[in-house]
Amino acid sequence: MENLKKIFDNIQKTKLAGIFGILSITFGLIGDFIALILFPEYDFMRSAVSYLCIGPGGVFFQIGTVFSGIFALGFVLCIILTFDEESANVNIKKWAKILAVISCVSFINLGLFCGTNPIIEIIHGVSAVISWLSGIGYITLFSILMLKDSKYSKITAYIGYIVSSGLSCMVLLFILYYFPGIKDVLKILPLVEWYNTFALIFWYLVVSINILIKKI
Repeated sequence: MENLKKIFDNIQKTKLAGIFGILSITFGLIGDFIALILFPEYDFMRSAVSYLCIGPGGVFFQIGTVFSGIFALGFVLCIILTFDEESANVNIKKWAKILAVISCVSFINLGLFCGTNPIIEIIHGVSAVISWLSGIGYITLFSILMLKDSKYSKITAYIGYIVSSGLSCMVLLFILYYFPGIKDVLKILPLVEWYNTFALIFWYLVVSINILIKKI
């Protein structure tokens, strides 16, 4: 355990948190972009983000999602190490780490299990919901920790709150979508999902830049 702690301490000293964040964004965007170019029939108004995986460039979407999730996992684990040991609440850090790992692993599953096979669709759907819910939790807890840590700007924490609020609204709309009579009203759900995708990317970017510039 002591050796493992030293390894993570060294990782933090090399500012890999910010690098992991940038890499997560890069792989995710490249995968989505290539998948979109190769799938001209894709409709932002009608199709969920993950619908890209069944198009001609689906493999790029999957690869981008998997690598984005892997680097996101490194990103969140390194961020945990940046929080001040004295001022940070131990329980908040503990649950932030647990939820962050669950969210990232579930996100990786989105890339691994994506397609039209009924079983794969169920795994993909369950993974998406778990990733969203745990994402709301860890981003909110990270924001609380950042707000109390002088190394992070308050705007970074506030952006985190906005992102987690947006994810919460999307989950609520997703639940309401399956209620009779409401489905037609919630046709904007795919756009809401895309909004939250870019909102999350923006949060990763802000945090990564904050870490790299301030050398946290």
